[in-house]
Amino acid sequence: MSAEKNQMKQEIQAAAAAHKQEFEKVSAYIFANPELAFTEVKGQQALCELLENNGFAVTRGVGGISTSFEAVYDTGKPGKNIAFMAEYDALPEIGHGCGHNIIGTSSAGAGVVLKEIMQKHDLGGVLKVIGTPAEERVGGKILMLREGVFKGLDAAMIMHPTDASIPDDISFASVNIEYVFHGKPAHSAAFPWRGANALSGVIQMFNAVDAMRLHFKDYTRVHGIITEGGTAHNTITDRAVCLFNIRALEFSYLEEVIKMIENCAKGAAMCTGTTVEINQKDEITKDVRNDKKLVSYFRNNMEFIGEPYIERDLSQGIGSTDVGNVTHEIPAIQAYIGLKEGVATHTKEFAVAAGGEEGKRALTTAVQLLAMSGLDVLCE
Repeated sequence: MSAEKNQMKQEIQAAAAAHKQEFEKVSAYIFANPELAFTEVKGQQALCELLENNGFAVTRGVGGISTSFEAVYDTGKPGKNIAFMAEYDALPEIGHGCGHNIIGTSSAGAGVVLKEIMQKHDLGGVLKVIGTPAEERVGGKILMLREGVFKGLDAAMIMHPTDASIPDDISFASVNIEYVFHGKPAHSAAFPWRGANALSGVIQMFNAVDAMRLHFKDYTRVHGIITEGGTAHNTITDRAVCLFNIRALEFSYLEEVIKMIENCAKGAAMCTGTTVEINQKDEITKDVRNDKKLVSYFRNNMEFIGEPYIERDLSQGIGSTDVGNVTHEIPAIQAYIGLKEGVATHTKEFAVAAGGEEGKRALTTAVQLLAMSGLDVLCE
C-alpha cells in the first residue's frame, strides 16, 4: 500500500499544479474583497462556486450561520468521513493580515484535488469542505459544533499561514469578559461624599488583577482596556466599563483564572462602594489539542514534498483559534504553512505577503499537504 499511496501523493502534486491558476484566482479574489465576521458573502460565493464547479454538492448557511457552507463528495462506499475547514473572514483595517484567503482556498483546493484522486483510485468514504465564518471575532466553528455540523467526522484539518511551516500547534484557551461598574453620581467638588465612583472601581480592578499576576501559572495572559470612564471630570462617574481578554494554555486552568478575575472585580466593587455586572462576550475558545496521528501525517508529508519545517514550542508566538474547540470534540488538527520568515500575523506586512508571490507558494503547498494528509486518513 505504501508504494501505491506514494504514487497517489505524486498525483496529488500534479493535480495541485494543474489547478494552480484556478486556485490562485479564487484566493486573489477573496484577498481583494476582505469581509469581516458574518459578512463573508463574496468569500463564501467564490469558494462555493469553486467546489460546485468541481463536482461537490454544496449547501450554504449550515449551522445557523448564513455565510457558512458545507460541500460534500459522497462516494456511497464504506470509508472514512473527513473534512477540510475553510476560513475566509478578514481583519478590520488590515484586511487579510491573517491569510484567510489562503486558508479558505487551500482547504477548498485540497478538496478538489483529493476528490479527483478518490475517483481515479475508487477510494470509499465521504469528503467534505466546511466553510467556517467569523474565526477572527466570535468563532464560527464553536457555533457550528453546537449545531452538529462536525458530527460523525473521523478527521478535520486546516492549515494556517505563519512565518514557518510547522506540523503541530499550541494555542491559548481564551475568553473576553466585560465588567460594568455602577456607582452613584454626585458633584465631584461640592458633594463628593454623596457619590460612589464607578471609575474608581475599574481602576481598583486593574490594580487587583496586577497583584494577582504573581500567582498565575506561566503563559497565562490577562490584559484589559477601559471602554467607558465617565463623561465629565467634575461629576462622580456612575458608570464605567472595562473589557479583559483572559488566556491560558489549558481550558481547565482558564476557568480557574476567570474566577480569579471575577473576584478581583467583586473586591474592587466592594472597596469602592460600587457594584459590578459581569458579561461574557462571545464564545470561549479552547486550547488546540491536535490529534498526534494527524500531526505525524503532516510532518511526513512535509518531508515527502521537501517542505522545510520546524517543531512547535512555547518560545514561539501563541494565539487562539476556534479550531481548538473542534480538537476537543473530534480528531482534528491545525498545522502551519510557511508564508514569510520573520513576519508576524495580524500585520499589514503579513497581508501584503498573503496577497503576493509568497501567498501563491503557500497556497499550492498547503493544498498538497492537506490533500496528502486527507489521503493518509482515507487509507488507514
